Amino acid sequence: MRQHLTLFKTALIGLLLAISALIFGGPWVLYQMGLTHLEGKPTLPENMIHLAEQRQLWQQAGYAGEPELEELNPVSYLLTAGNQEAPPASTMFAWRIVSAYQRERAGHDGIFWKQVSGSALAIWVTRHWTIEQILSKVAAQQGAATQNNK
Repeated sequence: MRQHLTLFKTALIGLLLAISALIFGGPWVLYQMGLTHLEGKPTLPENMIHLAEQRQLWQQAGYAGEPELEELNPVSYLLTAGNQEAPPASTMFAWRIVSAYQRERAGHDGIFWKQVSGSALAIWVTRHWTIEQILSKVAAQQGAATQNNK
C-alpha cells in the first residue's frame, strides 16, 4: 500500500511539472516559432520625435500621464490575452507598428501564423525598443499615411 502511495505521489508531481512546463514553456516556444516565421523585423525610426510630440501622440490615443513602456513576455501576454481589460498602452502602439509591417509584407501564411508571428513581433518590439522609438515609429507611420492620402 505504501509503495502505491509513493508511486501516486511521484506520478502526481510529474504531472504537475509537465503542466507547469506547458504553461510557462509553451508560450516561449510559440514566441520563438513566431519570430522565426518572420521575414525580418521592423526598422527603427529614422528620426526621433520630441518629448512634447510623444506626449501629444500618447494623449491623442486616450492615455493619461507620461508615455511609459510596459515590456511584454510571452507568458504574461498569453495569460492576459483572454482578459477583458485593455492591454497596456505601449502594447497598442507596438501593435500599430506590427500591423503596418505585416501589411507591407502580405504573406499567404494563413491566419494562425499571422497571429502567432504578429504577437511574437509585438512582444519583441516592447522588449527591444524604447517607448521613444515606438512612439516615433508610429508618428512616422501616421505621417506616411497622411502623405499617401493626399
